[in-house]
Order: sequence, then structure tokens, then C-alpha cells
Amino acid sequence: MLLAAAGLHMVTQSALAPFYPALFRAAYGVRELAATGLFLVVCQVSAVVALPLWGRATRRVPLARLVTAGQSAAVLLAAGLVLAPSYAVFTGVSVLLVAAKAVVLLAYPGLARSHPRGVLPGVVQYVAVLHAASVAATLLGGLVVSVPDPRTALPLLALLEAVLLVACLRLLRPARAEAHTGPPAGTATGAGGGAVDGPAGGIADGAGGRTGAAVGAVWRPALYVLLTAVAVYAARPYFTEYATGAGASAATATLLFVLPHVAVLALLPAVARLRARLGGRRLLRYGMLVAAAGLAVQAAVTDPGWLAVTRLVFGAGLALGQVALDERVIVATGSGAAYSVVAVGQTAGLLLAPLVATGAATAALWAPLLVGGALLCVLALAAPVAPAPPARPAALRDASRAVRAVPRVPLPHGRERLTERARGRGAVSAFVLPTPAEGAQVGFPRPSGIEPETKE
Repeated sequence: MLLAAAGLHMVTQSALAPFYPALFRAAYGVRELAATGLFLVVCQVSAVVALPLWGRATRRVPLARLVTAGQSAAVLLAAGLVLAPSYAVFTGVSVLLVAAKAVVLLAYPGLARSHPRGVLPGVVQYVAVLHAASVAATLLGGLVVSVPDPRTALPLLALLEAVLLVACLRLLRPARAEAHTGPPAGTATGAGGGAVDGPAGGIADGAGGRTGAAVGAVWRPALYVLLTAVAVYAARPYFTEYATGAGASAATATLLFVLPHVAVLALLPAVARLRARLGGRRLLRYGMLVAAAGLAVQAAVTDPGWLAVTRLVFGAGLALGQVALDERVIVATGSGAAYSVVAVGQTAGLLLAPLVATGAATAALWAPLLVGGALLCVLALAAPVAPAPPARPAALRDASRAVRAVPRVPLPHGRERLTERARGRGAVSAFVLPTPAEGAQVGFPRPSGIEPETKE
């Protein structure tokens, strides 16, 4: 159910993303490209503000109840989009809708870690849902702007939100949600599905505070995620305008826009094998380079056939890079406060992407594609190193070495039987100390000044 909520959040947030310029022209007579950029910016600001508030709320209220509350508000707000009489009202309602739906983003780490086969299959499952939702969002967006009055198609969004609310009320319970949230905050899951301590899992909330290493281990992936979001999403808002300006029809532009998501869905089944062969860092680097090449070449071609090829190349790289990056981030940060920093970084990237896209599009409609490709190339070269396993405390390490240095001494006959009986009862090992008399027999040094006891 949380996967469905996340998928519908993607639909409602991005269904109209590539079509906002056409929607604003047809519905409200707003023709400036800056209006689209402003709309996307304020929507992402609302998500950046809402995410920490939702994160605080999860400390006291189960995530399932918060998702249901956000979904209830989303139904009313989606209906409000239908009735919005102006661009300003439409923008205000959309801001509230994005804030209400932002709570589902916090469920991602738990959903990925709860997969029975480990983090990587959980990430692949989540990415598949999001890209399938993107395909549905694109088709819905194309339907919205194809009718004479685009607002007449907006009730479909409200209907989808209402259906999901009914499903949440019937199926989503706090107990079930807790089953999806995985290990407690501060732990991550290894590839085999077991819980392992992540290097950033210990962003302590107690008196100990945050260590510099833990803070750095959280902020580095958060910054990388932020820049990746800027690179990928800066190419989205004006792509259909670029394609139609090059001579493609509206239907062709819609198909071209959705092709990367189709490529991601087609390649996801092979990601696990590629991950096992290449390793996480090389998979991330190669994925980013392939995606960068796909975006950069799109800026240089206008033929629909070549655009289709480059869009598929971009999607193939996106599949590899996104799965490798998400797996690395979830293992490194765990959940709770640590992952909320990464979520805010991603949302901030979505906030900056329209600004970058609008600034580049004022020069040329192909410029956002080139900017995104260049940034992905830089990110490929700066691919983060996999998080190192947590180091042993020095005292524990020294004690372990001291125990291993103790010479193995054969025990007396009676003690050997005691050891065998202990092992037979299931003990892993039996460490039996010799008595002082036995110590003399097997060569244990006797402290000076102490004579052995004699029986009277």
C-alpha cells in the first residue's frame, strides 16, 4: 500500500510537469515560460518545508496514520485543482497538495530494507513502481492537455486520489506499516537482507551529539543526490516544447518524453546481474556516463528518430545509476533522521532543477539538456566510494588480540569431559579455568610467596 501511495504521489506531482506551459496557456492565458518555473519552484519549496515536519510527526504518530491523513487532504486538494479559477489559485492549491503527499517519501528506506531478498531487490522494486507511475503520469498529462479545456481532465487526478484513500482506510494499518519500516533508525540492511550497522546510522539524538564522521557520511550522499536530481530533472520541463519546436507533433513529443521511463523498466531485471559483475561504484559511474551521453546528444539532434534513440540511451543509464545510487544511500544512511537529510537534499534538487532549466531555456530550449548532461558527467567522475564497514572500538580490538594470543593448553582429563558435556548441550565453546593445583601441573606460573595448599 505504501508503494501504491508513493506511485500515486509521483503521478500527482509530475503528471503535468512537461505540459504545464501548454496547460497554463490553454486554461489561464499565461504564456511566459517563467510562470512554469515559478510554479515548479514554489511546489518544491513546500515539499522541502513539509518533509522535516512530517519527519518530526513520525516520532509520535505511526507512518500509516500520517499517510492516511495526507491522502485525505490530497483528495480535497485534487478536487480544488478542478475548481481553480486562476493561475494563482491553481499554484496555491498545488503547493498544499505537494506538501500533503510528501510524507510518503519517508517510507522509501523501510520499503527497500523490508524486501525479503535484501536492499538491492527492494530498491529495484521501488524504482520500478516510480517509473511505471511516471509513464502513467505522462499519459495522463497528455490527455489533460489534449482536450479543449485542460481543466476538464483534472477530475481524473481527484478520482485516483479518492480510490487510494479508500484503499488506505481499508488496508493500511499501523501494525502493517510498522512491518514495512524495517529495522530501527540507525541501521541499514546488507545485500543479504540482514541488518548491519551503517556508518551514518548513528546520527545520535541523545546527549552524545553527532560525530563529525557521521555527519559527513550523511551530508555527502545528500549533496550527491541533490546534484543528481538537478541534472536529471532540469531536462524535463521544456523537453516537449523543444520536441514540438523541432517539428514533432504533440503525440510524438509525449511518446519521446516517456521513452526513458520505458527503458528503465526494460533494463531493471538485469540490474542485479550487472551489479554483481561490475560492483556498485562502477555501476553508478557507468550509468551516469551513459545517461550524460544520452542527454548531451539530445541537445544536438532534432530528428524524432534520433531523439527516440538518445532518449532510450538516457533511460538505460538512468536505470543503472539510480539503482546503484539509491542502494548506496540507503545502506549508508539507514532511516530516521539520517535519511530525512537525504530526502530534503533530493527535494532541494527538485527545487533547483526548474531554476536551472528556466535559466537555460531562456537562451535555447536545448540548453537544459546540455546542462544536465554536463552535470551528470561530472557526477560520474565524482562517484562516491562505498561506505566502509564500522571500525571496531580500540578496546574491543585489543582484547580480541589478547585472547587470541593466549596459548592453548591441554586440560586435565576431568576438565575435558566437562568441556565435551558443555558442547553437547549446545554451547559454542567452553572456557574452563584450571584450579591452582591444576595450574601447577600444566605449567601455569605461581605467584611468588604463595605456597600450594596441603591437606592435613
